Amino acid sequence: MARDGSQPNDRGVGGRTPIYRPPGTLYVVSTPIGHPDDITLRALATLRHVEVIASEDPLMTQALLAHHGITASVTSYGPLNRHEKVLLLLHRLTQGQDVALVSDNGTPVIYDPGSLFVAAAHQAGIPVKAIPGPTTMTAAAAISGFSGDAIIFEGHLPSTSHRLAQYLSRLRKERSTLVFYVDPRALTGLLKALAQILPTRQIAIAMNLTMREETLSRGRPGKLLDQIGPVSKDSAVTVVIEGYRAGSQTKKMRGRMSRVTRLHGGR
Repeated sequence: MARDGSQPNDRGVGGRTPIYRPPGTLYVVSTPIGHPDDITLRALATLRHVEVIASEDPLMTQALLAHHGITASVTSYGPLNRHEKVLLLLHRLTQGQDVALVSDNGTPVIYDPGSLFVAAAHQAGIPVKAIPGPTTMTAAAAISGFSGDAIIFEGHLPSTSHRLAQYLSRLRKERSTLVFYVDPRALTGLLKALAQILPTRQIAIAMNLTMREETLSRGRPGKLLDQIGPVSKDSAVTVVIEGYRAGSQTKKMRGRMSRVTRLHGGR
């Protein structure tokens, strides 16, 4: 019979010492931006290893896993009830399970809601590791022909023509290369604004990178307005704008004809 004032038994139930279970690891895994084979070996190994994959778009993730013969547990991460889902995923991590975070394509957190989960994991003391891979932003910049020494990325441009014009006007003397993700329905409006505000600046428009219907169009905005036909609403459009070069480079480019290069990324 236990005596009053006795100390509690710290050896657990039945006299056994509780076993400490270290937390799992959150892997932030980059997936292809289009072609399903553009994924690293380490990413594939990680997706095979983790107990659960938290995905922005489970259907797209399941298709990628099926392409590579991976059977895994996939759960939705957003867009609804994201805070509640973060708590559930954190609980699994604290129980020692490894979790992979993926976006619908490319690298999580780059114009993607994954930052909430990553920040919560850090706050909870969960190890976070990156499994790097492609992003549309860097892929488009790499093939644009413009400098990659300094890049300004904007995933969401202003939606009204007035605010867009104000935003672009502030970039007239920006020397960094500019990269924008653009809604296909807003591309014509953007080119019209650029033709008014940055009429001599060289621009590259990359659509559906790494896929069979991939195209890259380069030239000044006025020329591109005439060259770019109807754009499918499902297209992934990235616009890259050459940085301000204070005269010499811009003058050299003025005499060049705009070109349209069509690349077939599905092969």
